[in-house]
Amino acid sequence: MSGPGCPITGDLNGDGISDLILGANGLGGVGAYLGNGDGTFTLASVIPVGPGVLALGDFNHDGIRDLADSSNQLALGNGDGTFQPPVAMAPKPPPNAFTWIAVGDVNNDGYSDVLATQWDGGRGLYVLLNNKHGGFTQSVVKKSGASQAVTLADLNGDGNLDAVVFTVNQEEAYVYLGNGKGEFTPITSLSWPGPDGIVQQIGDVNGDGILDLLMPADGSLGIALGKGDGTVLTPFALGVGVGAGQILLQNLHGQSPKAGLPDIVAPDDSYGNVMVLINFTK
Repeated sequence: MSGPGCPITGDLNGDGISDLILGANGLGGVGAYLGNGDGTFTLASVIPVGPGVLALGDFNHDGIRDLADSSNQLALGNGDGTFQPPVAMAPKPPPNAFTWIAVGDVNNDGYSDVLATQWDGGRGLYVLLNNKHGGFTQSVVKKSGASQAVTLADLNGDGNLDAVVFTVNQEEAYVYLGNGKGEFTPITSLSWPGPDGIVQQIGDVNGDGILDLLMPADGSLGIALGKGDGTVLTPFALGVGVGAGQILLQNLHGQSPKAGLPDIVAPDDSYGNVMVLINFTK
């Protein structure tokens, strides 16, 4: 998941090397940069979408990465780092398009679907199910209020994607369990005083095979350990700096990725520093 203006990565041309998609001033859209395999990148194309939150998925089931944007635009990939002209994604988008999007196969049919939020004049959480014919069937999840961001993950280990929805100003997180058919049921919520614009992340930080919620706030990072049924324990706080930005989970000190114990990287938006929290969980 990426915030507005943040890059996303994926293999756009099938060569096994990670590529970048990044919005930049002066491009007139979003740039697709192919990785050269040595840490450098070459601009392959500019996609006229955005600005907004970007996400990659395979929407026409051809094995090629496509690009969705929260401005309600979808550009199909050609497999070489270029994209077809963007088309409208949602048939009935809310006012001001969407605030955030997340991509995943929520009804287990092999096609990428989209969950989207809207907090300014919208109705909360939108579900866009891929109709396999170049469009989407749109619905709204009940009991979802004004929402800022959404993340997809399997929180209870049943093989179906669930949704975590974060409200305006990041004051609360709501968990919706997916039934594998594109339907979602709210089961729990928790409060954490996070700053506006910084989105929580999901990952297993204690190596128990259960996903946890990580929630940045001014000067601290709240970690709510998952119970395995979609609910979480009461968050505990770690100090990460005054202005923590979006956080990254990554193996940084030589441990095997199979250990499931990622370290935490927390950039400090206020002072330009980066806080690294090494995971010493046994």
